[in-house]
Amino acid sequence: MKATGYYELDRLPAKCANNYIYCADTKDYRTNIFSVDAKCTGAGGAFITVREIVIFWTNLLEGNLVSKEFVSDMLSKQSGDGDDAEEGYYGYGMWIIDNPSGKDFAYFQGCDPGVSFISEYNPNNGIVSVLVSNYGDNVWREMRKVREVLY
Repeated sequence: MKATGYYELDRLPAKCANNYIYCADTKDYRTNIFSVDAKCTGAGGAFITVREIVIFWTNLLEGNLVSKEFVSDMLSKQSGDGDDAEEGYYGYGMWIIDNPSGKDFAYFQGCDPGVSFISEYNPNNGIVSVLVSNYGDNVWREMRKVREVLY
């Protein structure tokens, strides 16, 4: 994964999109440069390409990163009560969505001011979906639409 890492907040890597936050006072957008956490913290300026997210899923599912047994545990319900349809269960590093008509869906996500991201794996048809926004849009709502159409 060569296009994954942490950037300097005042110096984006090549081909990296700026991220924007809506400012209600001025009714326009501004960059998020002063709104993200410190570099290398949990939400601190990490960047990755959609292509590399797919590479991550591929290598994870093939057992190239951790054992296939552990991958199975990661993608299985380990905790949670199921009260919330999308955040009711958690595997190891993955949220789990209950699927009564097949294998459960697994996803990981992230957000910060001006940025939102979700990537989901459907083991029933092998589809990996990745949605990224540099406006902090509701990628979760959009992923629900993807599920309606593709799953």
